[in-house]
Amino acid sequence: MTGHAHIFKTVFATILLSTSLTALAQNPTLQPISTRFAQTQTDISLELTAHNFSDVELDEADGFDGYSAALELTMPFATDKQIRFSVPFYTKGDASWKSDGRSIDIDGYGGVFDYSTLQFEHQIYVAEDAGFNLAYNLGGGMRTAVLDTTINDYYNHTGKIILLGINMDKDINGGETQLLLNAGIRYYFDADDLHPRGIDSWAWADIKGAVVFKPWGAYVRPALELTYLGGFNDYNSVSLMPELIIQVADNASLKLGGILGLASDGNQRGVTGQLSVSF
Repeated sequence: MTGHAHIFKTVFATILLSTSLTALAQNPTLQPISTRFAQTQTDISLELTAHNFSDVELDEADGFDGYSAALELTMPFATDKQIRFSVPFYTKGDASWKSDGRSIDIDGYGGVFDYSTLQFEHQIYVAEDAGFNLAYNLGGGMRTAVLDTTINDYYNHTGKIILLGINMDKDINGGETQLLLNAGIRYYFDADDLHPRGIDSWAWADIKGAVVFKPWGAYVRPALELTYLGGFNDYNSVSLMPELIIQVADNASLKLGGILGLASDGNQRGVTGQLSVSF
């Protein structure tokens, strides 16, 4: 009886752990701030994200310091498909005008390198069969609002984007830790006043990786993200983001993190936060 009881206990624990990890992967409120799960969600989710940035270079301005906020809505409509709608809705900061060095303000109801986008995501591999979850995504978008300046000029008065990518997530370290990888391409065209080199169309790699570690107690999960945005030549933005994912309810979490720029391009330092709810 003792041997049978031990076998039963082991099998039950394995099933319970598998079920728990599956629920974690399907619960978007427990994913990192930037890197996405490949596994299709079971619930609709809404994320409100805000971050500040420093010393960002644009086409006609440099030393751009400020903050930005965005909303993201994800809606599953099948066991392996979902739609993701993202809207950057406010940006504010100050910078130096490249032509003469004077200080200018930049603000508006939009984003900088992030446009309003609609993406279709389809999961094609599941962990139960392949040992990992894998999905592809495709979509596009455009800028939805201009950014005003104090010198009667506008940023982002035009611009469109095409998005392609793949997402993967996998349990590691005996199931106590999760690994997430996102690899994609952003193709900007008909863009204005964005690229530091002054071009209107370009392609950037958009690569994100994250590790979600074993929980600290019942409600806090530490995480670490590493992100890259650039063309591997004249623009390379690399950010390291240590985070805490704090579960405040079964369907809600508060995520807090820091941003450390590891390259001369892009955001050099800042903080970020996200409120995530599902329903």
